[in-house]
Amino acid sequence: MTSAPLTNHTAKRTPVRRYAVAAVAAAALLSLSACSNDSKDSDGNGSATTAPASPTEDRAEEQARGAVLAAWRGMRAEQRKAYAVGQASKTDLKRFASDKALAKIEGELFQYRQAGVIFKGQADSSVKVTAINVDQSPHKATLKECFDTTHWKAVLKDSGKDVTTKNQVRRYTVTGTARTIGKRWMVVDFDVDKGRPC
Repeated sequence: MTSAPLTNHTAKRTPVRRYAVAAVAAAALLSLSACSNDSKDSDGNGSATTAPASPTEDRAEEQARGAVLAAWRGMRAEQRKAYAVGQASKTDLKRFASDKALAKIEGELFQYRQAGVIFKGQADSSVKVTAINVDQSPHKATLKECFDTTHWKAVLKDSGKDVTTKNQVRRYTVTGTARTIGKRWMVVDFDVDKGRPC
């Protein structure tokens, strides 16, 4: 006789418990959802804290890279002119090269002039800017070049005799440094590495 009322009383309380459990579960899901949304917002805000370069900054760096390459190519063009006559005085080499770069070229020219050697033909250059910093003054950049002297021959100035050293590396890597002097980009140093053919 007592079992029926207990069963009925339990049945009345069961929906309440179910609703309570459902409410707790819903609250937990809402909490997880909020955490998930917060995480996404955090990621979004985190990536936004590192501001991308503005179009103006990109354009400034692109122009600087172009000026660096123009300085390097200008140096090479004037170097070829100087080596063709044995002196740099009638070229615009100093417009593009300064410091150690200029000293190295002029030092080689002096040695060749003493030996009566000039260069004929064409030296080819493939160069790219590998790093650049325009945030500090002076601006600085580094370059990497493949310098090809296959068709650039050393000859005696008086006779035209080819005195190019046989079996030497004709294509090799050159690393260069450029910086701004005033507002102009200049090549200030370079290092030849004939142990790194290209």
